[in-house]
Amino acid sequence: MIRIAVADDQTLLREMLAMILSQDEEFEVVGEAGNGKEILEICRDKQPGVVLLDIKMPTYDGVYALSAIKSEFPAVKVIMLTTFGDEKNVLDAYNGGADGYILKDIKPHMLAMTVKCVRDGLFVMHESIHSILRKRIGVLTAGKAAQLDAAEELYDEYGLDLTDRKVIRLLINGKSNREIAEALSFSEGTIKNRISRILSITGQKDRTQIAVFALKNDLI
Repeated sequence: MIRIAVADDQTLLREMLAMILSQDEEFEVVGEAGNGKEILEICRDKQPGVVLLDIKMPTYDGVYALSAIKSEFPAVKVIMLTTFGDEKNVLDAYNGGADGYILKDIKPHMLAMTVKCVRDGLFVMHESIHSILRKRIGVLTAGKAAQLDAAEELYDEYGLDLTDRKVIRLLINGKSNREIAEALSFSEGTIKNRISRILSITGQKDRTQIAVFALKNDLI
């Protein structure tokens, strides 16, 4: 039996949700709340396993209530149920630890399926929500790729490849030639030659100078 609590400041919608969920023999609706403060009290008194949580509510809004629920009851699954699919609400809910994010126009059978999936450990989101997150991840990925491209251009300028960077990183960490060779699966002689080449390319005199040069020029 899945114990469910519903929080929404619209009484009619809240009661309809409770009625729809109660028709499934696997569900037991243990509480209804009109604001974030009430849903917290229900969580303390009734210990639901899943909470359907509206975002726009008085007293405590849904994002605040989500954070409070996850802090006090980390095992409780929280599904954000809202008419708001804008980026800020989505990201706030996602960062707050929401286990699902669906819009209020969801079909009754899909709502039941969402609750069961979330109870079983899946993260569920409405298609429009998925589009927002995909867009955000795409922006972050593009930014990271640009940073890597810029870094590669810097290495090209000095003639240092990826292996050289790994050698320098381990060298800065105080590793000996033997330890570097073991870490990178090379012979000790190969690493010695690598370090000699790095010294020649960078115009440094010893390992300490390589480390200083690498740190100053963001080579690691």
